[in-house]
Amino acid sequence: MERSDGEAAAKLAKLSAVAASSEDRISALPDDVILHILRQLRDSPVAGRTSVLSRRWCSLWALLPEVYFSGYTAPHHVAAAFAAHEAPVLQRIAVFVKDPPVDSLAAWLPIASRRLCGDLYFLNIVRRNGGPDEAGERGAFELPCFENATTISLHLGFLGLITPPTGVFAQLTRLHLDHFRIQGPCGLGDALSSPRCPSLRELTLSDARGLDNLTLHSESLLTVKLTKLRGLQRLTVVAPALKELTVFYCFANAPNLSQMVACISTPQLVSLEWSDAYDPMSVQLGGMSHLHCLGMSFYLVYGPNGFRTNSDCMGLLRHFKVICSLSFALIYPHVSSFFSYFELCSQYSMLA
Repeated sequence: MERSDGEAAAKLAKLSAVAASSEDRISALPDDVILHILRQLRDSPVAGRTSVLSRRWCSLWALLPEVYFSGYTAPHHVAAAFAAHEAPVLQRIAVFVKDPPVDSLAAWLPIASRRLCGDLYFLNIVRRNGGPDEAGERGAFELPCFENATTISLHLGFLGLITPPTGVFAQLTRLHLDHFRIQGPCGLGDALSSPRCPSLRELTLSDARGLDNLTLHSESLLTVKLTKLRGLQRLTVVAPALKELTVFYCFANAPNLSQMVACISTPQLVSLEWSDAYDPMSVQLGGMSHLHCLGMSFYLVYGPNGFRTNSDCMGLLRHFKVICSLSFALIYPHVSSFFSYFELCSQYSMLA
């Protein structure tokens, strides 16, 4: 028993001596080791709070090449953090915030545009009861020119977006805009065409408002996906290298289909999904001698004559002499007095 008490006393004395020592072993770690630890957190506010562990950690978070803000960060804190950040080059920026005011975006985006040489991801986490009209009332912000960004993905929750009137997105290869409202004098197509996006390979535009005219002239684009561009009346795509094109419900809900005009010049196209209104008088698809896959919306097997989607499908099929792979849905209405009840019965696939 006495021996045990003596060992415990010796250990306690040793621990007391270590605690009394001025040596800070955490602070003694090399900077690259500390930065590696902080980088694994993938949360910039948390990385900043680790400064309580050591006096040397106080400013190291500001040297991280990646910036992450989760959805729990107040929008005004994001701008303050970017102002304090010291890394001359940023490889990745991911900002997820709830209902940010547009002035908070205008505060940090210009700083980010000067330093980013990689990917930008932004997500506006909107309230469930908020709609596009409510979001539009909160104003618009101008997207600065990211000269060295390679990927930009913006989910804006229908905040207003003003495209920059000048500047070249020289390194941009992938652009994804989702739930956005176009405002301002500069057309989106002008900003995305080859003179200003010479390296763009993949373009996705989804759930847009205020985009009545989209004209794309690109020598580099390989994939274009256009989904639910509400209010679109004119679409022009001139892309000699394009391989994949998707147009999904951009014109179908237009108030006046007689004003719809689409001119597509994509001679190297391999895959086309046209799940939208189609009229051979207003939709000019041009030559597509390399087309392999054609996708359409759905065909109503029986029901009233003159169903719009059926005529769209048949008109699109008549445009092509040979299709190697054809995909669309066959829909059978329920036997009911209510015509609006549909049952998806099968997916039709045909190989030539």
